[in-house]
Amino acid sequence: MTDLVPVSRKTFLDDLRGSISGTLERWLPAWAKRQENGNQDYWQDYWPSPWTFTNIPAVELQETEDELCAVIEVPGLSEKDLNVELDGRRLLVRGEKKSAREEKKGACYYSECNYGSFYRAIPLPCDVEEDKVNASYKQGVVRITLPKTEEAKAKKIPIKVA
Repeated sequence: MTDLVPVSRKTFLDDLRGSISGTLERWLPAWAKRQENGNQDYWQDYWPSPWTFTNIPAVELQETEDELCAVIEVPGLSEKDLNVELDGRRLLVRGEKKSAREEKKGACYYSECNYGSFYRAIPLPCDVEEDKVNASYKQGVVRITLPKTEEAKAKKIPIKVA
């Protein structure tokens, strides 16, 4: 057994790491430049905010016979930080969470909040009456009611017995 020499073999993870690095170098030239300069914290420096990628708000779209109701969770945001628009058969929701950072060096106290902006385009299954759309905000939840147009409402067809 003493004649065995350790051999370095390329593993699946090495291939994956190389593939990801190559993709990042093509799509994000700033990432490649930071890596060349020896900056090991390139991920933290490059990405604008964890909020942008991990905290895109959850949306629930409910449909009844007369209306659509969108419920959007936006914890930590106020109604002033949100923008809701109707663009044809799409509901557009934009928002921005402001940065809050606090540092106290003496007693090792440090606090931070994530910040950044998000954008969601929610496709609507039918046409709605734009002038009757209503939005309300309460405790981090936006509720938008979108009344359907008469053409979009389901019509009951009577069945005749022969």
